[in-house]
Amino acid sequence: ALSLAKIFAMRRILLISVLITMCSFCHAQNANVQAKIAEIRKMYNNEMEWINTMLGDETIPDDYISAKIRHNHAGSGQSDETIEFYFSDDFDEEIGYYVSSVNFVRRTTVYTVSENKTYEEFLYDAEGFPAFYYTSFPTYLKEGDDLVEKFVELRAYYDKGKQIHTICKVGDDASSLKEVPNTEELDDYLFRGFLQFGKLKDALGGMLN
Repeated sequence: ALSLAKIFAMRRILLISVLITMCSFCHAQNANVQAKIAEIRKMYNNEMEWINTMLGDETIPDDYISAKIRHNHAGSGQSDETIEFYFSDDFDEEIGYYVSSVNFVRRTTVYTVSENKTYEEFLYDAEGFPAFYYTSFPTYLKEGDDLVEKFVELRAYYDKGKQIHTICKVGDDASSLKEVPNTEELDDYLFRGFLQFGKLKDALGGMLN
């Protein structure tokens, strides 16, 4: 029969093996996420370079729509919103003609009463899935029992539309931002931003396709 010492030794070896396997798996997962983030950042930089080239070169036909919206929001008053859609045309063999698909959207909303500005960016991957979301805005966040005015900057990275990483920064203003852990409050803003990907995609489709 095995002695208690041998049993404990075997259990210890098994536990160490499980921990090593878990650490290796987590390391591989993290490496995959970092690789995907690097891919998205490259995609974003390429898109910015193309937009700047397209808008700056008169010989290149423009593929974008700029829409201005004036809207009176209940509780926050008048707002002026600018939405810029950047898109490309691809031939759809099933239906036999070109279809426009959104690549990138910029949206700026200025609330005239409070003079606050919200800025958002939406990057889509080659298949039309959300790839990256960015937003910056002033708001009130909970600090203990109080609501304190803060400036927020959020980034979210997606793999085929599934959120894989977030970067949250909060400060008293845009010049004093510091990275903070994601919270339920901040995640709610990210979720609302994520919902806009489909709405903006449908809006472009309604205008062009």
